[in-house]
Amino acid sequence: MGETGELRWAEVDVTALTRNAEVIATLVRPAAVMGMVKANGYGHGIAIAARAALDGGATWLGVYTPEEALGLRAAAFDARMLVVGWSPPAMLDALIAAQVDVTVLDADGLAAVAGAAAGRRPRVHLKIDTGLHRLGALPEQLDALADAVRAAGDRVEVAGIFTHFADAADDVAFTVTQHGVFLEAVDALRPLAPEALLHTSGSAAILAHPAMHHDLVRVGIAFYGYPPVPAPASLRPAMHVFCRVAQVRTVAPGESVGYGRTWRAEAATRIATATLGYGQGLPRALSNLGHLAIRGRRCPIVGIVSMDQVGLDVSDVDGVKPGDVAMFIGERDGIRIGADEVAELTGTLPHEILCGISEGIPRRPGPTPAALP
Repeated sequence: MGETGELRWAEVDVTALTRNAEVIATLVRPAAVMGMVKANGYGHGIAIAARAALDGGATWLGVYTPEEALGLRAAAFDARMLVVGWSPPAMLDALIAAQVDVTVLDADGLAAVAGAAAGRRPRVHLKIDTGLHRLGALPEQLDALADAVRAAGDRVEVAGIFTHFADAADDVAFTVTQHGVFLEAVDALRPLAPEALLHTSGSAAILAHPAMHHDLVRVGIAFYGYPPVPAPASLRPAMHVFCRVAQVRTVAPGESVGYGRTWRAEAATRIATATLGYGQGLPRALSNLGHLAIRGRRCPIVGIVSMDQVGLDVSDVDGVKPGDVAMFIGERDGIRIGADEVAELTGTLPHEILCGISEGIPRRPGPTPAALP
């Protein structure tokens, strides 16, 4: 690993991702699976994640931006694909030409797609806002949306009707309420689009609310091995992020390490400077709090996490030297540091930790943890 001498890199266990997709596909059958690969495949690399999702049984890919969709098409991914976010009118022609499904948020959005159709009959998914209150048509806007569908006629194919739950992991009552609002919207719109696929469920609802799977599910964080609710144990994290030790020194009692002098040695302490910082996705909130792993041992972070490097107490690890590998998240030598653990320490979600890994860090399909040297 790190054969070319990089300062930092990420290995993505493609076998784990593919198996995770297979588990979800089996769980939701006969519903189809959309693998959500937005935000650079939740940090794993969009092409790596997309290929693993499809190899594991997903038949759709979900992205947030038109640029993500067009990039996947340019990389020869020809699966059905949906931009789940807003597509600016200037991007519609390119999306339609690439046969990418487009999310429509309201009557004006549908009219814009119809106006850009130019005889190509683009596919759209109507998004219904049932209570998340981010994007989509509100119940009181359904009549106008239905009128826009009628006005578009055969110029547009309504391929889907969907919504997004606000708290499927923890608030069962509100999820049921949202689902009821969605079904009422379907009753109003489905006669105009009898073949439209219905989809409501992300990772939490896939696992916690099987009655809401409908025709298609959109799996995100569970695909990457961090299910938000109890899930089959076979779902496994796939991301392993590594960096190198640049220098090792002994700090005398009373001396400090890092900006702000927030950590001082109580005794002579061996400090390794590792080549990872908040510029690459190591949260500054881990200062004097978290760990990286070296040679099968957890090494405490000491001092403030810098932009490109961090200090580690390696007093209890024999023989640490420049060039040694340090692990930020992943599994190696019997040590597991998950994005969920880091998220709990820093008061956030594993989604943010994974997505926060800088795109400047090279991703490569890597071996499974058992095969790591």
